[in-house]
Amino acid sequence: MSTADDTLRELAAENGIYLEFFDLHGVRHAATPDTLRALLKAIGVAATSEAEVHEALAERRGASRRMPAEHIVAAGQEVRISAPDCTWVLETEAGDVVAEGRSADGIGLPQVEVGYYRLRCEGPDWSAETFVLARPARAPSMPQAPCWGATGALYGLRSDRNGGLGSYPELGVVSETLGRAGAQFFGINPVHAIGWATTDMISPYSPSHRGAFNTDHIAPATGLGPCPDDALIDYAAFRERQRTVLRQDFATFQASGDRTAFAAWCETCSADIKTFAVFEAISERHGHDFRRWPTALQQPGRAADAEARDNATFHLWLQWLAQTQLDAAQARATASGMALGLYLDLAVGPRPDGAEVWMNAATIAKGVTIGAPPDHLSPEGQSWALAAHAPGQLAAYRYAPFRSMLRNLMARCGLLRIDHALGLLRSFLIPDDGSPGGYIAQPLDSLLAVITIEAHRAGCVVVGEDLGLVPNGLRAAMKASGLYSYSVWQFEANHLGEIRPADSLAPDSLACFGTHDTPTVQGFWYGNDIDWWQRVGWITPQERADRHGDRARQRASLRKVSSLRPSAAAPEITETLHDRLAASPAAMVSVQLDDVFGAVEAQNLPGTIDEHPNWRRRLPVSLDEMAQSDALARTAGIMNRHRAPAQDEPELPHTKELTA
Repeated sequence: MSTADDTLRELAAENGIYLEFFDLHGVRHAATPDTLRALLKAIGVAATSEAEVHEALAERRGASRRMPAEHIVAAGQEVRISAPDCTWVLETEAGDVVAEGRSADGIGLPQVEVGYYRLRCEGPDWSAETFVLARPARAPSMPQAPCWGATGALYGLRSDRNGGLGSYPELGVVSETLGRAGAQFFGINPVHAIGWATTDMISPYSPSHRGAFNTDHIAPATGLGPCPDDALIDYAAFRERQRTVLRQDFATFQASGDRTAFAAWCETCSADIKTFAVFEAISERHGHDFRRWPTALQQPGRAADAEARDNATFHLWLQWLAQTQLDAAQARATASGMALGLYLDLAVGPRPDGAEVWMNAATIAKGVTIGAPPDHLSPEGQSWALAAHAPGQLAAYRYAPFRSMLRNLMARCGLLRIDHALGLLRSFLIPDDGSPGGYIAQPLDSLLAVITIEAHRAGCVVVGEDLGLVPNGLRAAMKASGLYSYSVWQFEANHLGEIRPADSLAPDSLACFGTHDTPTVQGFWYGNDIDWWQRVGWITPQERADRHGDRARQRASLRKVSSLRPSAAAPEITETLHDRLAASPAAMVSVQLDDVFGAVEAQNLPGTIDEHPNWRRRLPVSLDEMAQSDALARTAGIMNRHRAPAQDEPELPHTKELTA
């Protein structure tokens, strides 16, 4: 390796870029010089030439600060910060003075409430400002543990009025049905905004903006008619019909003259939501990809506002409807007896062509997307085609985009899952130039501080999805901050590939047998996922046979640890596995509606787009049938035998201190 490469590696390491990583099989992957340059460029560090590398390294090592850029403190405790001789003022973000003084040998901060503060310091010939994050000791805990809940695809709900796609009001209906059965939460796919002009995008994990809501699930004032009988959703047909009706509803709304509630909401909704409405309005004229818009419109500002004109009001009204209907669904869920109610999901990142990137150009990493190296979910690795916020730039903007989206989501749920929580510690970035991917460190302590602050304010329980290649220390850090882990039973195997008993699942976790990314119980039992892997060309016929052999051993181990009869049929298998899950030490257990109602096919096959009908499968039963379902009653009976809701238990406080 040349001296120039050594210097490049030093610069990369100084900027938090991993020089190597080990994959699922323990194979070491050293970052190539091309990868290091691409990742440095992504975070704003010029390293194209040897001279630029030396200059950037000298600049970084020569930089010094009198005060740290940020400081994390424990709320409610006095703290002393090392500082040179200076006068100082501690302010809220609104500018209210909390404390002030003079430091000769350090700054003694008083006890402060949970939140964000500015510490301004002035010395004889210098001034500095430190961002202070006053975090609670832990995020809120589950008020009734152990407990159970269910997960399902909102888009897959069937009814006699939704026209083919599940709606936010129907989310409340299902939650009420489950709540009366004893469930404490109902989890759904992400409901982030997909984008009005993005007619062909259907994945809930490829959003335009994670802080705004998907308008596909808004129920118009008048019903859209019965759901088609088809097993798969036709998004294009549904959107054409629903959006026509929404336009008609908006015209009626404008003509009615009664805008009091909407006007009041507009006074309190976040600036981000208003800017998002501008993006949506422009996208109707210029397309979903802002990178192809006229140059003057490729960032928020006066030109964009002028281009959006009055059409932005329509898209702001849609967000009002979405939030209002989600709030009503959460109210219905908790009124039914659920301690948590809605269980929402935060996706890994936004699409590079969407509103979140358009609104946050200063913090987005350039020329890279997020992905994952090969793992048990996808043997070829995954390119998610999602943008990432650059760690240094995000910190410089005091995590504003992250805080805003958390606040808007947590205001509408009692439980939030952070997808791919490994991204709190490090992100696997794939350069657009074709260089191999590599890892970059994220500010874990600061991100956990933001999560606990926002969760405390909203009274929201948090789960971190920690599957895959989990670095040492991440789970301990999450646990110390009060985040629950995520246990997927079918992944819990020993070195021989045998499934461990359910009583080995982590107590501080939300446990389930499978997820939207894994086979259902029946799909797992019969190796349906293995057949799909061969169908899409990932494995050969011989490898398929070998994997079915491995699956047979997994089935045998599950029979053993679950006392399953060799002749057990599908319903008995599912119910027995649910019984063992319910008896596990996990704080929360979730059953999939797909499993309750006997579905074989999975909702998603990671690593595919068109090869598998991802995000299109409907539930086999309607809302009315669900409420009367013997299968659901049996599942609830199983869960309640082990996890019956406590009587007169104090409910989780949903203070919702901050509006969206």
